[in-house]
Amino acid sequence: MKLYYIANARMPTEKAHGIQIAKMCEAFIEVGIDVSLVVPSRATAMQSIQEFYSLRVSVPTIRLLPVPDLYTWGRFGYRISSYFFMTASVVFLWWKKIKGENFIVYTVDLDNFSSSALPLAGMPLFSEMHGGKPNTFAQRFLFRSVRGIIAINPIIVGELKKTFSSSPVRYCVESNGVDGTSFTPADKKEARKRLGLPQEERIVLYAGRFFDWKGLEILPHAAALTPDIQWYVVGGDKERFTELVRGQLPDTMHFAGSRPHEEMRLWYAAADALVVLGTKRDVQSRLYTSPMKLFEYLLSGRAIVASGTPAIRQIVSEQEVLFYEPDNVKDLADKAAYAIGHGADVAGRIAAAERKGHGISWKARADRIREFMQK
Repeated sequence: MKLYYIANARMPTEKAHGIQIAKMCEAFIEVGIDVSLVVPSRATAMQSIQEFYSLRVSVPTIRLLPVPDLYTWGRFGYRISSYFFMTASVVFLWWKKIKGENFIVYTVDLDNFSSSALPLAGMPLFSEMHGGKPNTFAQRFLFRSVRGIIAINPIIVGELKKTFSSSPVRYCVESNGVDGTSFTPADKKEARKRLGLPQEERIVLYAGRFFDWKGLEILPHAAALTPDIQWYVVGGDKERFTELVRGQLPDTMHFAGSRPHEEMRLWYAAADALVVLGTKRDVQSRLYTSPMKLFEYLLSGRAIVASGTPAIRQIVSEQEVLFYEPDNVKDLADKAAYAIGHGADVAGRIAAAERKGHGISWKARADRIREFMQK
């Protein structure tokens, strides 16, 4: 099976969607699919995708389509570059079809319009969707022709079926995955030594990029209620965090900045408890997210404190994590303290989390998607 993976993304990138794209390319290759990744030509790291993401295999063919790199020039610049990429993608696929190639097209919804013209290529099209979609002309055109939708949770499927009720498209649900070989539990003492963290501290860790929709503002308030716990944040710098939350930060909050993906195993191991955020105030956070960090947490051998949003409850249950009420500062603080202070009670959840994590792999996900596309 020949597959062109079309992604309107800078690759490689340190952002989470880049990891997801890279790991899915790796997984598709490992289940026997001939993958070519098609992305816009943008300024990025000089490393190969295999080197940047520490992949087991190389992504053999990467097509860089020429577009004006205006993605960082605000919404207007992003749209101009995306329209160029949309046009270039269709022309590229036409050219491959004219040459007699037989292939399928796979895309991911990094925006709401750049993949909408792909049906014009006249080849089987499958789209991975990470959220609901507006009922626009572009989306209606896509949904009239796309063969299958791969959604990351059932909530998204329900919304898409309601919005595009006349579409003949078939759906499957596949949450994000995890590479079990990269996130096996590590020794806490050794991890803290390698990261330069004090051995005696009680540490709660939040890992993730800084975006408004994640509800980051709850962290400093929870930290202020737990002065005997040190709260570490990995994923960005203090200045950016302060800009987003617009408030004072307690002395018990510490920032490690952005760290290489392969180093995250040590940060998880160094913590006593790991936090997954989610807020009711944002639809992406409440309903659509499938955080890859959560899947990595499952294999870390550490207690997990997670927001009880519908999106996260689609992935884990009380058997694996301690849920806190979304946007409830005191409940987050109490659950974090409980996770650290009640090791025996939390041990069962940690073991259940590891079992669940081992059942969620990128390769198994890719294999199920392959079967779905073949049907």
